[in-house]
Amino acid sequence: MKENRDWGSALAEIRIWARQGPEDVAIMANIVAQIRLLWPEWTWIGFYRVRHLGQDLMVGPFSGPPSPLIIAWGEGVVGSCAAERAVQIVGSIKKFPGYIAAVPQTHSEVSLPIIRQSHVYAVLDCQSPKVDGMNLEAIEWLGEVAQALS
Repeated sequence: MKENRDWGSALAEIRIWARQGPEDVAIMANIVAQIRLLWPEWTWIGFYRVRHLGQDLMVGPFSGPPSPLIIAWGEGVVGSCAAERAVQIVGSIKKFPGYIAAVPQTHSEVSLPIIRQSHVYAVLDCQSPKVDGMNLEAIEWLGEVAQALS
């Protein structure tokens, strides 16, 4: 993990990209690349997007092994994040009922909702090969990224 000063400059760049819209897929792709630079050891980093309000989530830009194309609302960590409109922090995936095992090397996961105009627009999901692999500082930083996209 890089030092905090790198986190600040990365977040500033992400905020600039977020204001450049409207092509969210391109912005999300750059954000995934930026997160990968900061945490190269993470097993999966990416987005699941809501294509139509109230429908399943479709995989968006990501870095990692192939993943499910669609996750149902309320299923797994990502679907729970979307349905509950709340950050999901899973220190050990073995303790999460209904976990979707897509990346065998993953042992912990965090999902953050991106909410626009009172609706879940997307979910930012990051996975680590370690139990409790994301510290609170990293999760708070990811929260700033999700806020920049909201």
